[in-house]
Amino acid sequence: MNEPATITRSCRGSVLDNGPVSRGLLRLDLRLEVPVNFLPGQFAMLNRSGGRAFVFGRPFSILAVDGDTVSFLYRVVGRGTAVLAELEPGDELTFLGPLGRPFPGPDVVRPALLVGGGVGLPPVAAWLARWGRDGDVACFGGRDGHDVPWDLLGSDWAVSVDETEGVPADHTAWHGLVTELAADRLAHAEGPGTVLACGPVPLLRAAADLAAREDWDCWLSLEEHMGCGYGVCKGCVVPVRDPAVSPWRNATCCSEGPVFPAADIVWEVYGAQASLAVTEPERPPKEKP
Repeated sequence: MNEPATITRSCRGSVLDNGPVSRGLLRLDLRLEVPVNFLPGQFAMLNRSGGRAFVFGRPFSILAVDGDTVSFLYRVVGRGTAVLAELEPGDELTFLGPLGRPFPGPDVVRPALLVGGGVGLPPVAAWLARWGRDGDVACFGGRDGHDVPWDLLGSDWAVSVDETEGVPADHTAWHGLVTELAADRLAHAEGPGTVLACGPVPLLRAAADLAAREDWDCWLSLEEHMGCGYGVCKGCVVPVRDPAVSPWRNATCCSEGPVFPAADIVWEVYGAQASLAVTEPERPPKEKP
């Protein structure tokens, strides 16, 4: 399905609403100076305005757009998101977006299996909202019932939880990994189809392995630290296979992604990089002489 190209905007935005949709996830609604359009899988760079701005903005996948209002989903994991969580209606941010390569649109004859974990929900939720059809299956994974944004998901999503604590009495959840839930749903799907996934690296690799076993296409939206958002700083490189380069090259996630075909990812390198990024301890600052 061909969609018109989106136009990247650089403008200011005013916070309309900013608050929790679950114990761990928050939703930010931002009214921009101009209307924007986006494609599922694209993102925006947000920053404080004026003299309080960070050196680099922070990347956030776009959850939804309604005219001049754009919505994001996030979790407090560091200084930038901690500042974001303190914003109140009327506070200002700068907006640069939409940016990046989106998910492909639906194939008229191939069902889609959508897999989102935690803050990986926005790109796949946006795809389902825009292009979802009968026969498509959507799976979301949370840490426990308190972590799941039940009202945001509605009845279109199957849910898995690592721990069953906090699952409401009027809802059901698969106890286990979201990729296990996805495998169960895929076994009953009319395929072959296309897997679309976003979340932490173990989820992405499991989704890619699942798709490969079943001979389904697979597209992944990668969650990388980004500095500039448009490929200049080279702070978000991802190892990918490229017929023109042997054995692989570094692709900039922000401009060549964040969506990549799963078959292009060099997992033995990418998985090791992600593991180091998570497990390497912080070093104390050196004392001045």
